[in-house]
Amino acid sequence: MAAAPPEKPVGRFLQPSVKIGEPVKYTLVYKHAPELEVVFPDSGYRFAPFEFIRKETFPTRTIGSVSTDSTVFLLRTFNITPQQQLNLPVFLLQKNDTIRLFGQPSTIKLQEVVKQVPEPLALQENLALQPIEERFNYPYLVAGLSVLLVVFGSLWFIFRKKILTRYRLYVMQKKHTQFISRYNMFIDRFHKSADLVNMEKAITLWKNHLTELEDTAINSFTTKEIVNYYDNDEDVTTALKLFDRAIYGNILSDKISDTLTAFYLLHHFADRRYEIIKAKTLHAATAR
Repeated sequence: MAAAPPEKPVGRFLQPSVKIGEPVKYTLVYKHAPELEVVFPDSGYRFAPFEFIRKETFPTRTIGSVSTDSTVFLLRTFNITPQQQLNLPVFLLQKNDTIRLFGQPSTIKLQEVVKQVPEPLALQENLALQPIEERFNYPYLVAGLSVLLVVFGSLWFIFRKKILTRYRLYVMQKKHTQFISRYNMFIDRFHKSADLVNMEKAITLWKNHLTELEDTAINSFTTKEIVNYYDNDEDVTTALKLFDRAIYGNILSDKISDTLTAFYLLHHFADRRYEIIKAKTLHAATAR
């Protein structure tokens, strides 16, 4: 039997009309199954014909088998179209894929302020000859571009190792920041519901992140192999054994704080490995 299609988000303006440049609120609400991972648009999204000012996000509310996420966006427009529409999506994160879900567009009227435009001034005729600027000197342009090409080529030859290293560190930092954000989200969800699904997702995310950091298939290792790979690190050993006991034995610690501590042990270990690999990358670049 085919799975039911996901619910559509509901977005709407909180007022019927708006003036040019005046802030207006737009709400976006999405109801979904608790196990889904949902992300709302942020400042990097294109809100045309509106401009993003800020947003206010509310905590997820779960009642029974339905979770509700909601966000209020503060927007403004400088577009002069009499009626303007906006239809914001929500993003469902599913393994290596992202699905965009749209609901129905919401319409708002532009409130007119200036009702009448004065008559334009009459143009004054001027038949006097005007000097013409000299034509552009293309040989100079070609020569200048050639010099710039030589300069940038020389700089690249001299500093390419540092540039490439900085780029690798930037990508590494960005991925680590994204990992921390998603991992903390699973911690919050587990703290609210003590659901083993969120625990499994957090561990999978942790293994995948370390796989990229170490350039080794950590996500294919067993718990024993991971412990051996990291020389019986105390944080890793304690956390993974507790998680294995909960997942495979379906036995949660009597104290929810013990399980949350295990989450944070893996969090801190990932931070330590990130700092170590970053230092190794910098050292390798300066040693060449």
